[in-house]
Amino acid sequence: MSEPLWQPRTDRAARGLGLGFFLGGAAMIGFQIKVILDAAGTRAIHLHWSMAAFALGEMGVVLGLWWLVRGLAGYTAVRTLPSTPRGKRWLTIVSAVAIGATMIGVKAWLRSLGYDD
Repeated sequence: MSEPLWQPRTDRAARGLGLGFFLGGAAMIGFQIKVILDAAGTRAIHLHWSMAAFALGEMGVVLGLWWLVRGLAGYTAVRTLPSTPRGKRWLTIVSAVAIGATMIGVKAWLRSLGYDD
């Protein structure tokens, strides 16, 4: 595996990276929620939001929390995850469940706001 341009070498640096990922992911999710609420507040006919932004935000929040809690050990575990078949399988399953649950939740929320997509 090639060496990334920058990677944390201490627990503090890994936790700082985790904080950045967490805040970035939370900001993406928060922005999408704001877009939906603003459009619903003005009773817009069409809503323009991104499911990909929700999924990317979830990934940022989950990775950020993992690195905040585990530090450098968590960063190393994530870096080696793609090299193990079991890790790939769990990553795929957990990602699919999280994104599917978010999609169902957002669709239900939109229906409660009066939008049928």
